[in-house]
Amino acid sequence: MSDAAIPVAVLTDDSSDRHDVPGHPETAARLHAILDHLGADPELRRLPALHVPEADPEVVLGAHQDAHVRRIERAARSGGAWIDPDTYCTDRSYEVALRAAGAAVEGVSRVCSGDVGSAFAIIRPPGHHATRDRAMGFCLFNNAAVAARAAQRHHGLARVAVVDIDVHHGNGTQDVFYDDASVLYCSLHQWPLYPGTGRRSETGEGAGAGATVNTPLPPGTTGEDWLAAFDEVVAPALRAHAPELIVVSAGYDGHRADPLANLRLDTTTYAEVARRLAGIAAETAGGRMVWVLEGGYDLDALSASVAATLRTLGSSEGRGEGPA
Repeated sequence: MSDAAIPVAVLTDDSSDRHDVPGHPETAARLHAILDHLGADPELRRLPALHVPEADPEVVLGAHQDAHVRRIERAARSGGAWIDPDTYCTDRSYEVALRAAGAAVEGVSRVCSGDVGSAFAIIRPPGHHATRDRAMGFCLFNNAAVAARAAQRHHGLARVAVVDIDVHHGNGTQDVFYDDASVLYCSLHQWPLYPGTGRRSETGEGAGAGATVNTPLPPGTTGEDWLAAFDEVVAPALRAHAPELIVVSAGYDGHRADPLANLRLDTTTYAEVARRLAGIAAETAGGRMVWVLEGGYDLDALSASVAATLRTLGSSEGRGEGPA
């Protein structure tokens, strides 16, 4: 990161209000809670907010089959539909999902150009359960996977890492990159839990053998033990891969207050993992990181944890200048 670069910027968009079903846990209220929290904080409300363009559908095809993209478009154009019992599509969800992917891709463009050190796309719907050809688990398009592939295809990066800190395993991201050694996928997640993937034995196949690193953790895992697992498994894998960009699937549903899972993380855990990731990004990637919002369903815990992440990324340690 150049001395003139902005340490951290956010990308968000109010279009997500048009992707909403009352009573569903993945609701527009999630983004409102985060943005209200940031707006009430004198330090965080000064963070630069970057323009969010709509992603070109061709960019989304970096991670998805054309039939999948067209299927979501048709569902929206026909007035909306339930993709599965958990995953909905409204009449505007195709546009909203494209804009969410566009925010992640724009974050990549800004960090690769040196404008900002880190970017955080505060967007929805989330993405890490969306496979190459299937929407599921609240997710339509895989924003983190689209961003990682855009970094390679449009900015010439050879090695990218996706680090998934959501409490649920990112089966979709694993699916996209399972046979690709150029993208390291690392996940720390509760086990057993939806979607039932993410065993340690799932390590990639073909050319991608060894480039998938799963760290399943039992219910009740504390923040201290979760960070120890990060240090013991994820950090060495990242350093060995030496990514030129780290994309973070930033789920906050591992928080002890979250209603959908049973880990015992807290806001300090998320601040700490941001500090650790920033240190590794400084070593291998010139500090370049793009954070992409995934889960988190207790509104107070979610908003406080995102704020803690952003506060760390904006600090000297978040720029990789502090102690490792």
